Amino acid sequence: GSLSLPCAFQVLECHDMREWSDSVLEIISRCLQSKSREKRRLALRGLVVLSRDPSVAEGIRRLTQSLMDLLQDADGEVVALILSVFLNELQDRGTLISRPTALQLAEALRPLFDNDNSHVQLLSLRLFREVMELVMDKGKKPLKTHVRQSLLPLFFHCHDE
Repeated sequence: GSLSLPCAFQVLECHDMREWSDSVLEIISRCLQSKSREKRRLALRGLVVLSRDPSVAEGIRRLTQSLMDLLQDADGEVVALILSVFLNELQDRGTLISRPTALQLAEALRPLFDNDNSHVQLLSLRLFREVMELVMDKGKKPLKTHVRQSLLPLFFHCHDE
C-alpha cells in the first residue's frame, strides 16, 4: 500500500533515505498537484528536507518541471520553499543542470526579483547567481543574452535597496 502524507514525513527522519525516497517523492509529486495550498506547503517542506540529501537528488530532479510551474504561485511561502529546494540541490557542485533547464529556471526567476516578499526576492537572486555560476563552471557557453537582460532589473533592484 501507499504511505499517507504524515507517515511519509516521519520516514524523512530515517537514516537511509534511498530505500524510501521513491515512495516519498511519489507522494510529494501528487501533493504538489493538489488544489489544497496546505498540502502543497507540507509537500514542499518535506522536499526541502529531502533536497539536503544527495542520495535523492536524481528523484528530485524529476520534479523540476512541476516545481518550476509552481514558481508562478501567488503564495510567497510556496515560492520560497521551491527556491530553497533548488538552492539545496545546487549546493552540491556535482549537480548537473542542462543549459535549457538553466535558461528556463533563470527566466522563471526574473519576475521574482520584484516579488512583494523580501525573502522570495533574496532567494531568487541567490538562486539566479548559483545557476549562472554553475552553467559557467561546467564550461558551457554563458547565457549572455539572458544575463544581460537580467542585469538591468538586478541593478535597479539593488539601487532601490
